[in-house]
Amino acid sequence: MLQKINMGNAFPRKSLINMKTKALLLGALLAGSALTASAQSAGEFRFGVTAGMNVPKITDLNADCRIGFNVGVRGEYNFTNNVFADFGLSFTQKGCEYEYMDDDVAKVKMTPGYLEIPLNVGYRFNLGNNVSIFGATGPYFAFGVCGKTKVELLGKEDKVDFFDGDNGANVFDAGWGVKLGVEAKGFQIGFGYEYGFTKVVDDTSCHNSNFMVNVAYMF
Repeated sequence: MLQKINMGNAFPRKSLINMKTKALLLGALLAGSALTASAQSAGEFRFGVTAGMNVPKITDLNADCRIGFNVGVRGEYNFTNNVFADFGLSFTQKGCEYEYMDDDVAKVKMTPGYLEIPLNVGYRFNLGNNVSIFGATGPYFAFGVCGKTKVELLGKEDKVDFFDGDNGANVFDAGWGVKLGVEAKGFQIGFGYEYGFTKVVDDTSCHNSNFMVNVAYMF
């Protein structure tokens, strides 16, 4: 009788162990599924908002960099878990500051603003725990929408539109950019550089150049 009772008591314990094992396996599967879902997967599209600081200059003017900003929206499509394409629309400030001698020293500050569309292809290294590092490169296309050229000479200041008529800068700009960054749970910080292939002003060798530091959040 005691032996039967003891043997009978053993079966529930074995069943309990099996249930615990199944529960642990199920928990592991669910955790793995959650991690997989949080990582970027093939065919996924995301969008986000971005803002940052620009350090632009115009080449061949012996010019100093100035400080500007950029703000905009981004879209991202994942071809695989690692390869992606992104594009965006942003308002970005470029330009420069410099001095030139013409009997007296004149100080010039250029502050053009562009609507810019970057088109990039990139690669992402997934490090786990929703953290990844990425790099991307591609062309950009920009259209000048505002900006001034300010000249200070002999204590007087004069301003003209940067894109003003025949004597102004080219409204269209296009070039190439590259960026590197890190992402954690949708938050990104990135560093980038752009160089314009289009001349800022015809009959010159001046081109836009811009270093950027950006933060973004991808939904």
